[in-house]
Amino acid sequence: MTFQQKSSLRTICSRTLRHTSAHGVPNIIYSKGRWRSCCWSAFVLLVLGCMIWQCSQLTATYLLYPTQEKVTLVNSARLPFPAITFCNLNRARRSQLNSSKYQPLTDHLSLLSMGDKEEGPTNTARERYFAFFLSQLSSEEQMELGHQLHDMLISCVFHDEVCDESFFTPFLNPKLGSCYTFNGPRHTGLQSKVQEAEVLNATKAGFSYGLTMELYIEQSEYISSLSTAAGLRVVLHGQGKMPFPEDEGVNVPPGQESDIGVVKVHVKRLTEPYSSRCSSGESIRNYYADVYGTDYSREACKKSCAQAKMIKNCGCRMWEFPAPPGSDVPLCNISEPSVNDCVEMYEYKLSHDQLRCHCPLQCEEEIFELTLSSSQWPSSMYLDTFSKHLSSRRGYQQHTENIRDNVVKVVVYYQQLNYELIEEVPSMQLVDLFSSIGGLVGLWIGVSVCTVAEFFELILNLLTFFIRQIPKRDEESPTNPYTVPDPDPCSPGLQSDNCFAWDDDGSNLLGDQYNLIQGIHNPYECYNT
Repeated sequence: MTFQQKSSLRTICSRTLRHTSAHGVPNIIYSKGRWRSCCWSAFVLLVLGCMIWQCSQLTATYLLYPTQEKVTLVNSARLPFPAITFCNLNRARRSQLNSSKYQPLTDHLSLLSMGDKEEGPTNTARERYFAFFLSQLSSEEQMELGHQLHDMLISCVFHDEVCDESFFTPFLNPKLGSCYTFNGPRHTGLQSKVQEAEVLNATKAGFSYGLTMELYIEQSEYISSLSTAAGLRVVLHGQGKMPFPEDEGVNVPPGQESDIGVVKVHVKRLTEPYSSRCSSGESIRNYYADVYGTDYSREACKKSCAQAKMIKNCGCRMWEFPAPPGSDVPLCNISEPSVNDCVEMYEYKLSHDQLRCHCPLQCEEEIFELTLSSSQWPSSMYLDTFSKHLSSRRGYQQHTENIRDNVVKVVVYYQQLNYELIEEVPSMQLVDLFSSIGGLVGLWIGVSVCTVAEFFELILNLLTFFIRQIPKRDEESPTNPYTVPDPDPCSPGLQSDNCFAWDDDGSNLLGDQYNLIQGIHNPYECYNT
């Protein structure tokens, strides 16, 4: 690089660094003496290093995508009433099992009961084998064995309006049998197709503006060797969620009025790359969505995953979980020891959360917090009246002293119409990162956006300078060794107006003045000493 080019580079850099708004940098140039200039240079490098370190820490924190919980109390004039699923704690009716149609099933049950006299199976094992035998029946036959809604429902009132059986949707639970859902998808039309119905809303909170059901549990139909508890299993859930009464909900005993106060909590989570990594169920195996048309949930995903692993490793499918659509895999015969061991292994892994399944949390979830209270029902003064009413309306011939063994009253209501919204929100967004970095840069070296523009201008000037040098190099002719070079106008005794003289701020005053007068450009540069 020639002396002229070095001088031009120094001119470009000096003009920017002498007048930059970055604190400390001009002091390096203006300092009198090399020692002060070196001290300012070291100080500027130190604060620059501190700034870069803190900015890197901020960037690393941002790339972790931290979150925080935002809790809001949302006031509403009306709230969608939850779907309410209930199941009788008795799996099958004894009168149906005694019919000739189900005689083989009754024989298996008798064998299980006889084996229980000495060292027979535990109650859990008996229920498991009984469910296995039931699973070999069709869904219609299993529903027929369970308790029917028209036999159980005595009365139903929602928000001071009478509701009938059309407000309920039956479905088969693999462990509890026939279950019924209020305010869920309903059977509409002559062909009883399950379709989405309008969701019922609650416009007032309190005991008098919810759902009141009176039910007859038919305890005389209970199976003595299996039904160790009497009553109903009640689950509250969102309209699109698959209920799992065997895992969720509360038991409601007979002879009592059970009041369930509800407070709704709505949870929203963030998808990747945030820590919760929630999902709405896209590209995730969910047999419950395929069979029942329900929304994605983590529990449904885990049970679908367990079913898939059993099919792959045991060569059969478990009756507790829905089968893959279009699959012809046979049911697992747990009477075979090898198959039973394989099934029990995966059931153990499922219950202890040891299955390696990709089942993230759902992005939106409705949680219903329950407050349960109870009182005796019917009361002693109302018992005779209710017994007569029950006999005349339903034809139940029941002794008065046995009424409380068979009737259940359930009241479900909102304690308040407002609900709690829990949102997962980013604790640091991109604008927060830029603001924090801008604050650090301003703290350490006083750099602003204008300062960045100054250095950007310096880069453009340097690029322009180097680009302009390319044609000049191509046009240069080979040096003639016999040509006498022109004398240096900046040499002693030959200085003239053609020599650029630099002032303190780096501008070439003399050269500029000469060029203005002569109208020519001098390629030579020198410095005042």
